[in-house]
Amino acid sequence: MNLQDVLNRGNLGKSRKTKIIATIGPASRDEAMIEKLIKTGVNVFRLNFSHGTHDEHLENLNRIRKISSNLNIDVAILQDLAGPKIRITPVDDTKVLLKDGEVVRLALSSGQISNNELIYVEGVDPTKSVKSKERVFLADGIIELVVESVSKTEVSCKIIKGGKLRSRIGISFPDSEIDLPAATEKDLIDFDWALKNEIDFVALSFVNSKKDILTLKDRMKDASFKPGIIAKIERKVALQNIKELVQVSDGLMVARGDLGLELLPEQVPLVQRELIELANHAGIPVIVATQMLSSMVTAIRPTRAEVSDVANAVMAGADAVMLSEESAIGDHPIKCVEFLDRIAKESERSFAFEEYRFRLRDADRESVPDAIAYAACAAAVKVRAQALICCTETGNSARLLAKYRPQQPLYGAAVKDAGRRKMCLFWGVTPIKYPPTKSHYDEIDAALSAVKEREGLGAGSLAVVTSGLAVGKPGSTSVIEIRAIS
Repeated sequence: MNLQDVLNRGNLGKSRKTKIIATIGPASRDEAMIEKLIKTGVNVFRLNFSHGTHDEHLENLNRIRKISSNLNIDVAILQDLAGPKIRITPVDDTKVLLKDGEVVRLALSSGQISNNELIYVEGVDPTKSVKSKERVFLADGIIELVVESVSKTEVSCKIIKGGKLRSRIGISFPDSEIDLPAATEKDLIDFDWALKNEIDFVALSFVNSKKDILTLKDRMKDASFKPGIIAKIERKVALQNIKELVQVSDGLMVARGDLGLELLPEQVPLVQRELIELANHAGIPVIVATQMLSSMVTAIRPTRAEVSDVANAVMAGADAVMLSEESAIGDHPIKCVEFLDRIAKESERSFAFEEYRFRLRDADRESVPDAIAYAACAAAVKVRAQALICCTETGNSARLLAKYRPQQPLYGAAVKDAGRRKMCLFWGVTPIKYPPTKSHYDEIDAALSAVKEREGLGAGSLAVVTSGLAVGKPGSTSVIEIRAIS
């Protein structure tokens, strides 16, 4: 495709395959706004448990599910656990300015007020965590300090880049080894809330190793509903343990805010791309998050750099892109979703089935389900099918089909609401409901009928369908059929 082709073509109207996640907040939690967001294209709503009470989150959850049901559009819910975010204590309002070149001290808090001479840290004793010449960041890197000396009670730091202190801002130690479990006591209580309310996905913040993920999986072992566990990658130690994390996680989130403090800024794009490739190869969803359209918290249009950032994430193979402040507290939540939709559609034109298979380095040989999924995608290409349909109980079979980024429209047909909601995060999968059936053949007929009715496919249209001989038994997908729609 040459440049003139790009300039001449318009929006072809094809459905978007990359999923959009929007964070619920003051700007987006009323019913009218949630309905507009769903209609505009939000696939997953994020509940940020760094803020709000259980009652407030439950109100938002019930509102989302009610509107989703009324619209007959499936959407998923993602709980984002706060994790062990290290913060400073409240600040004396009369002494808030840190000036370049001056000295400020850090100490473990026992309830004191911080000021521009002595900053108290909650949860971590800086005297036991940092060494001379290591960096310290406050307020997401806006303020930078360097450790000069460490005593038994205080850490003395030179202010490299000063700024205004605010109460309870985050403080990070990118060069230091700080051993904190990813799930705090508050997180475990919040996670139990998620199990009780059947939240579809739970994102665990500040993951270190597979032990953090397994802690949550062990806790939900006897639960009737099991959410997918998403590992948020925002620490260097997580990158060191990334292979084991990919094996035990149900998805990854490239959390670029805190990750950008742990790494040099210029390292983040390459790390992002490598994380996307690892998740793609494993066949688990990967979310790119933080500051995707941050200028649109106030501006009515994104910057050119933001458009390129979103496009690069999509073309690299991300399953989903996420809005944080843009939809939670921003002035233009709907416009943000509209821009993500347009950018993703345009960027997805670069996908080609055979090229993507090469990128996955023969991942179709990993298991029998992988081989079936790849064969179904290949068959859909060869017969020029109008649809690729996956009959699935849990959504996992559709996730494997999505792994190979099929060119044809991909439908995940499921009886249960929970299975369809899970598929809202998977690249290219359109969840679709069909009634319970008794046999394998009835299941395929019901799924074909549901897709035909929804999409208006004409008689004679070809569809490639995957299903299992044991209807209703999760993980039994073993059949590929090519059917002509009657």
